Amino acid sequence: MKKTISAAIGSTNFVIDEDAYSRLESYLAAFRAHLTPGPDNSEVMNDLENRIAELLSASAAGEGRAVSVEMIEDVIGRIGMPDGSQFVGGSQPSGSNPGEPVVHKFYRDMDHRSIGGVCSGIAAYFNLDITLVRVLFVALFLCASCGFWIYVVLWIIAPKAITPTQKCELRGWEPTYENLSKFTTSK
Repeated sequence: MKKTISAAIGSTNFVIDEDAYSRLESYLAAFRAHLTPGPDNSEVMNDLENRIAELLSASAAGEGRAVSVEMIEDVIGRIGMPDGSQFVGGSQPSGSNPGEPVVHKFYRDMDHRSIGGVCSGIAAYFNLDITLVRVLFVALFLCASCGFWIYVVLWIIAPKAITPTQKCELRGWEPTYENLSKFTTSK
């Protein structure tokens, strides 16, 4: 019989085995130790916990069982470590699971915006040159002002990419430490 703990990970409650909880705690401590000091560290750690909760919810969906060490090791293997090394006890190489599609969502890119971030969001989403997208919108604006209305509608309906996870989703990147850290110093 194993001892279980009720824990909140990324604002989601889980029933987790005691040994799995200690493994997750040591992983988060090691992850936190690898972060360079900065004001965005808490945001990165919150995104990391939300990603862990998302992966744990997917693996324990509908089973009603406690989170095991194997589940934690699978999550650690998917996310990886900040320095690219393998976390001790990890069973899989870091990176994405080949069977799991990467989330790719459209957001307004607030880091490279001129007005509302729509053109920079389109450029990041489709991996295009931002200048090309802006020139296209100016040309559409000059042609019966439809570019203006398209821009306004996209400005209204598209959310801002604020967190590092959202910025990864905008570009279609897996939210690993390496990708999340690319956005910690940008504002």
